[in-house]
Amino acid sequence: MCKLILKLGHIVILVITLFSMVSKGVRDLPGNFQASTSNVPSGKSFLYFGLFLAVGIFFIFIAFTMFLPVIVLVPQKFAICFTIGCALTVGSFFALKGPKNQLAHMFSKERLPLTLISIGSMVGTVYVSMVLHSYILSVLFSVLQVLALAYYAISCFPGGSFGLKFLSSSLISTILRCFGR
Repeated sequence: MCKLILKLGHIVILVITLFSMVSKGVRDLPGNFQASTSNVPSGKSFLYFGLFLAVGIFFIFIAFTMFLPVIVLVPQKFAICFTIGCALTVGSFFALKGPKNQLAHMFSKERLPLTLISIGSMVGTVYVSMVLHSYILSVLFSVLQVLALAYYAISCFPGGSFGLKFLSSSLISTILRCFGR
């Protein structure tokens, strides 16, 4: 287990170092090319992005593995854990793009309906589980929240679903090569 954690730590350090070198190289470029690449996230942004995303996925995992089986008895635990996970996942994009850019992106004309559905489903999930204690409505709002989060994640990655498939296959092949498979 310690070797696995050590290898994952090395991968994270390698990725952060790589992005730091690329970001520094971009900052040293003269003229308009530098201005056109000024939105390249720094290594620290990627670190926070990865941290928020990992913790968000952890909360979602905990919600589904521990609290989904007992949602009939205590919908509050599932709803809170799941909503925190979704909020941290969306927050990871704030860390990557910056708050101002992310808010402008979320509240643009074409993304406004998705943003309102996402926020509404998060608030609705917490409300129906904490105030109304409704199992059926908790499940309904949670499903709506899953769909909104999935659509949001796919639309935020460059290239949409193709970019997401490319990124995930690259990450999986890197991890498998690291562990000798």
